[in-house]
Amino acid sequence: PKTVVTNVDLESVVETSDEWIQSRTGIAKRHVLLQGETLRDLQVQAANQALEMAGVTAEEIDVVICATSSPDDMFGDAPSVAAELGCNMDTIAFDLTAACSGFLFATVTASKFLAAPGSQSKKALVLGADALTRWVDWDDRN
Repeated sequence: PKTVVTNVDLESVVETSDEWIQSRTGIAKRHVLLQGETLRDLQVQAANQALEMAGVTAEEIDVVICATSSPDDMFGDAPSVAAELGCNMDTIAFDLTAACSGFLFATVTASKFLAAPGSQSKKALVLGADALTRWVDWDDRN
C-alpha cells in the first residue's frame, strides 16, 4: 500500500515514542490499506509485477496460492486473483491461512504441486499479503 503510518505518526495518537516502538519491535513504519483499497487489488498488482520480472504470462501459471489471514472474501481471494490475472480456467487457485508462517507454508505447498510424480503443474505463483491493520484500534496503546 502507498499509505504509510510511522511511529512518529502514532506519537500524536497514543502515548508512545518512535524509540520505544523500535527498541521493542524493530518497526519504524507500516503500510496500510485505506478505506476502499482491497487486499485483492494489492495481490493482483504484486502478481503482475512478479510475472513481469519472471518473464512469465498468467496463462503459463498452473497453481496460484494466496497466503493470507485476512482475505477480502471470507472464502478466499486466490480464485478471483487468478481470474483477474488471466490465468487459465484449469489453474488451481486457493488461499492458505497459516498466519506468520503462511508464505513459507504456501511456498512449500506449491513446490509439492510442482514436484509430485506425474504432476502436470509446471509453474506456481505464491502471494503473501495481509491487511491486519483493518482490526487495529489505533487509539489503544496496548
